[in-house]
Amino acid sequence: MASSNPSRKLEGRVAIVTGSSSGMGRAIALALAKEGAHVVCADLRPEAAAKGFEADKDVPTHEVIRNNGGRSLFQKCDMGKTDEIDTLFATAIQEFGKLNIVVNNAGLWLPLRDFVLETEEMWDAMMGINGKGTATSMRLAIRQFLKQEIDESGSRGRIVNISSSAGITAIRREATYAASKAAVSMLTRNVALDHAKDSINVNAVCPGVVRTAMSSTNFQDPAIIAEMKKGTPWPRLGEPSDIAKVVVFLCSDDAQWITGQNIAVDGGFTVGIPL
Repeated sequence: MASSNPSRKLEGRVAIVTGSSSGMGRAIALALAKEGAHVVCADLRPEAAAKGFEADKDVPTHEVIRNNGGRSLFQKCDMGKTDEIDTLFATAIQEFGKLNIVVNNAGLWLPLRDFVLETEEMWDAMMGINGKGTATSMRLAIRQFLKQEIDESGSRGRIVNISSSAGITAIRREATYAASKAAVSMLTRNVALDHAKDSINVNAVCPGVVRTAMSSTNFQDPAIIAEMKKGTPWPRLGEPSDIAKVVVFLCSDDAQWITGQNIAVDGGFTVGIPL
């Protein structure tokens, strides 16, 4: 077990990260652990996606954390199933006795298509996982936070939702996904407003184009890559670490007076299309 290190921003705090096996979730879980957090990793399976870009994807995220001297465990959780979300929170609290951070990263994305080609099943799945699943997780987190005293940082707990730049600006052929992420972004603002009085921080990060297993279909198509680069003012597309760094900040004491914000981390994608 790692020794206490007060120089780390999140020393001894307990975090749940959903969708932690690959991509942004994996990067977030590892970044929180590096700052001293004990991390409960949640996903459909512990193994990283075969289509992912991580150099060490043969080792599950929770094992990477343990190998680096941290405390971590894996709990299977389908964010479309309320009973599995309940079990995730019960497991985390039973194991660590408290909860300080919840990062709702797990989400569903489907390959690009015109809206008319989308189905009722796609709508239900997207809204069920991205919308209802996130809401359920937030509610359970807040119930636990309200049982806890305000900590030394001045907060009872922190929630960071991973929304999307698609929830801010219209993107062709992503109507249902965009609607589900817009729901996450507005949910973030409303819940933050309800529970600011309780010293609970609720924020969201809205990634732009990030290279992950979920978006690997796009990153394997040179034509789509070229289009994505045209729409991103910064000279490169995103990496999971770009998102993880902002999440760590929002979970740290430095962000104590920040709540209800949707922070675009997108290389300028939502600012405007470069010429």
